[in-house]
Amino acid sequence: MGGGDRHPAGLGRLSVRDLVVVALLAAVGGALSAYVGYLGNLVNRFVGVPFGAGQILAGLHVVWPLLAAALVGRFGAATLTGLAKGAVEFLMGGTHGVVILLVSAVQGAFVDLGMSLDPRRRLWGFLLSGTVASASNVFVFQALYFSGVPVGYILIMAGLAGASGLVLGGWLAHDLLAALRRAGLAHAPHVQATGARAWLAGGLALVFLAGGVGYYLAVYRPLSPGAVQVEGRVERPFSFRYQDWAGQEMTVRAALSGAVTYVPEQEYTGIPVEAILARAGPKPGAQVLIARARDGYQAEFPLAEVTADTRVLVVRDGSTLRLVAKGYPGSLWVRDLAALIVR
Repeated sequence: MGGGDRHPAGLGRLSVRDLVVVALLAAVGGALSAYVGYLGNLVNRFVGVPFGAGQILAGLHVVWPLLAAALVGRFGAATLTGLAKGAVEFLMGGTHGVVILLVSAVQGAFVDLGMSLDPRRRLWGFLLSGTVASASNVFVFQALYFSGVPVGYILIMAGLAGASGLVLGGWLAHDLLAALRRAGLAHAPHVQATGARAWLAGGLALVFLAGGVGYYLAVYRPLSPGAVQVEGRVERPFSFRYQDWAGQEMTVRAALSGAVTYVPEQEYTGIPVEAILARAGPKPGAQVLIARARDGYQAEFPLAEVTADTRVLVVRDGSTLRLVAKGYPGSLWVRDLAALIVR
């Protein structure tokens, strides 16, 4: 029988065909998920928050383990697909770094659990699995990064991710599988959808992914993490490297106070942005400084304020650089800084 009819079994019985399906879905899903991550950051920018709103697209990340679970039909196939997809996304320069391996594996595990409840692969199994798997990423990130974030905000993000997982994850995977079946490319007799609905699902996926690819190509900075490009309306554009400025360090005491995150006052040592801009030489008429992260997130400062303030620093943050802005909202403290752009 085809993948849609098989009763879940162990991973040890995966055939060569099953492994090929897993590898193909992981490769395509990992590459496209990297772009979706950048599209999520674009959503955050439109809403005006550093993270959270992009969860509305989270369901697109779980389509691939859902397809693997349905096509392979063996328990563990979704987890394996998720882990491999995470590795591809990491190598493609995804926004979350190596942590995405854990996030994707957990999502795949929840897909396996959810889909095992209905071997006939009916729509409700896809919807349940997509919802829970997509929401799980919020709790994994909460455990790793979001200390101090109010529980209510975490639940809102999980709700957005779950809703996305239901529509853009479970429903989309179900109808994509139906479209593949109608085209004769997959044997899934229990998966049914009207032709119009299946084409609509595929069209929505292409629109979202095209947006992510465009945003990725527009903002992604393939520079090394230790370099910041100083550009825009300046006389002398250059690449800032921290080690070249070691003799000009300053120290400030500052607290990060954001809408959802608070870090108590502590010392930060770095290079004043004022000194960096002095070397670049802003052109007459320039009014704004944009600090942009490698993933596209950005913060804007009045240029006149920054050039007269030595409390805005570029500091080391592990292997990357970070903008610390004493006296400014926490949303303007940009992590993984890639560019300082004068406009």
